[in-house]
Amino acid sequence: MSNRIIPSLLVTEVFFPVKDEKGFAASVVENLGSQGFYRSFEIGDGYDQEDRKRILQAKEQNNLSILQWLTFLTYKTDLNVSAIDARLRKKTVRQMKESLYLAAECGVSTVAFVPGPDPGAHLRKQGLEAFYESLCEVCEEAATFHMHVSIEAMDREVHKKRVLGLTSEAVPIISKVKEKYSNVGLVFDTAHVALNGEDIFTSLELVKSTMDRLHFANVVLEPVSPLYGDNHMPIGEPGFLTIEKMSRILQKADEFGIQSEKGLPVAVEVQGRDKNDYFANERTIRAALESAMNLVGSK
Repeated sequence: MSNRIIPSLLVTEVFFPVKDEKGFAASVVENLGSQGFYRSFEIGDGYDQEDRKRILQAKEQNNLSILQWLTFLTYKTDLNVSAIDARLRKKTVRQMKESLYLAAECGVSTVAFVPGPDPGAHLRKQGLEAFYESLCEVCEEAATFHMHVSIEAMDREVHKKRVLGLTSEAVPIISKVKEKYSNVGLVFDTAHVALNGEDIFTSLELVKSTMDRLHFANVVLEPVSPLYGDNHMPIGEPGFLTIEKMSRILQKADEFGIQSEKGLPVAVEVQGRDKNDYFANERTIRAALESAMNLVGSK
């Protein structure tokens, strides 16, 4: 099973305090990419020409896969990928499309983004329709760069409050886009699924034909807890996501044949908080992922 799991590193989250320092992301891709454990890296954007070149070279030298999150574009206050206002939606899509040639210079094979804010129950249908249109347009443009597009559904009620939440709503939208564009898929994030009150394994089965990436993210599910919400907390108690649960999810993904031909990129999403020893977080999450993989006999 080891060749079916592709360990992936979420550079911007794991090294959160230093993620924007010049040369930092490039050095992580170079150094950790040459070690052999991570075969996929998930980066942010805004890198200068020199850094883009370094990332591309490291990718080619070590045969890595690079995903770029366009989250900062979709989080900007003046942009909204699922805006009901057609002008705002078009402006957002235009900026996303324009960012693709810079992504190409990093050797990016997948770009990913999240839905816009929930406009409320009375406008939600229009918001989802707008999101579908944006996704189609980005997929069409990304195809010209031979890029894949991944979407992460969020939680709607608890913390991030995005228009697209439940897996049962995300799958039909992705499937509908797939009818026109084959270069689209869904990132399955355990935190959002859990916060939406979904059963992880039921949702995993539902998403098996549209899922292309797995994020292990832990949450505390008790609303009274000060830790409640999508805080990218460490794996284990008091959150619901233990190493044993991670291994069961990997086992199920394998049983469902998710990405069985290409391999399933799997990242552990724990936000780095230590400004001094920022590699400590990476060592901890790597150990957790290796343990979960070993539990399913993936070595």
